[in-house]
Amino acid sequence: MKPALVIAALAVLAALGAAQERPRFEVATVKPAAPDAAPRNQIVPMSPNRLYIPSMTLSWLIYTAYGDGGFNTSMRVTGGPAWVNSTSYAVEALAPGTPTPREFRLLLQALLEERFALKLRIQNQTGEMNTIVVDRADGKLGPNVKPWDGTCMSGKPTVEDDPARPRCLSGYFPGRLLIDGGTMFSVAEYLSLPQGRPLVGDITSDRTGLTGRYTLELKYDFSPRRPVDPAAAPEVGGQPSLGTAVKEQWGLRFERGPGPFRLVTVESAQPPASD
Repeated sequence: MKPALVIAALAVLAALGAAQERPRFEVATVKPAAPDAAPRNQIVPMSPNRLYIPSMTLSWLIYTAYGDGGFNTSMRVTGGPAWVNSTSYAVEALAPGTPTPREFRLLLQALLEERFALKLRIQNQTGEMNTIVVDRADGKLGPNVKPWDGTCMSGKPTVEDDPARPRCLSGYFPGRLLIDGGTMFSVAEYLSLPQGRPLVGDITSDRTGLTGRYTLELKYDFSPRRPVDPAAAPEVGGQPSLGTAVKEQWGLRFERGPGPFRLVTVESAQPPASD
């Protein structure tokens, strides 16, 4: 066999070996979510090696799996058939060993690609967007921001020190957003998720210049209300705008400016077969 053919054959074998070694869940089920499944669009903590998602659309699952912190995980997910944004699924899976959050995301990526025959095109771009900056000239932050003390309000810190991920249990809860042991980079990431994005009209990037980790609590109802003007951004009744709440409680403000984002295009997807 000619040397060039030998090299090509070895490259194919290496690629096949890498594909076979890709981590996968030991057991996994994906099925339509119950109409009354709760909570929606959240992962429910169960055990160190078990993933449980009661109700997420495929577009939300993509945010969950591919927002991995390798780049700015401010994402725009676009494309695909209409059901990608409307049909919710329940996912339950058991992982080998005790995976880190990043490893869980890789496992979920493999599951989505397998069960939904999902094909994505991912591009990293720069564009005008919302950014967060420190509001006060003296750099003082708001009353609901504290330097992280290395402990968690719930549980223990994760071993994985990913700048895009808080070290403690964080997320959107009824009436508040909690980010425990997170960087300002991860603050921007949470504000870019579908709960916060409609309230500011775009994804958000970090331009604070702050590098530490903090515990931040934002008391705010993120449940959208129907706007009087269909062309206007949703209003949340009886409370200030999200921008006002962020300024008063966190000492940060939104500004338009350049920032990186990840454009994720669903090129093809199929509803999963019943487990």
